[in-house]
Amino acid sequence: MKRIHTLALAGLLLAGCSSQDQTGAGPTAPQAATPSASADTPLDLCQLMPVADVAALLQANGADTVTEQKAGAGGMCAYLHVPQPGDYRTRLLIDFTRMPSADQAKAALAARRQDFADRGVAVTPVPDLGDEAFVAEAEGAEGLKLRIGDYQGQINLQVEGRQPATLRPAVLALGKQVTARLH
Repeated sequence: MKRIHTLALAGLLLAGCSSQDQTGAGPTAPQAATPSASADTPLDLCQLMPVADVAALLQANGADTVTEQKAGAGGMCAYLHVPQPGDYRTRLLIDFTRMPSADQAKAALAARRQDFADRGVAVTPVPDLGDEAFVAEAEGAEGLKLRIGDYQGQINLQVEGRQPATLRPAVLALGKQVTARLH
């Protein structure tokens, strides 16, 4: 079972989502206490975005649900919906890194955008979300990459049987929630 979890998370990471550790549509869930994080301490995204809040946002935006969360390296958080053993219907990864400065976060996001361009993956800018954001579809997942001050991160969602573009409202709602909680 752990091997399947690892493979599922690896699939999301291959969608252009690997962590670079350098040091609202619809209703929103109640604000969680924002954990403090220095440039040396990774952000605990599972605490910042509890599974119940994430599930509510996904459901409110027509993107299935999640029932479990798993903390990962550097504070990233993976969310899954496994209605039957081995059946990963929904996979979500939220991963943010606090960079030493906003300029470095901006440069990291620019490098991600360039990586997508080099692979021939179209990106669509998302105005009015964080300081800078774009969405891209890769490896069957809808991905949001964004910068919020000195944080640079991503939200990637894949739902079995769904086209990535249909998941965009849910990904954007999650992005708005993360942005609000990081401020």
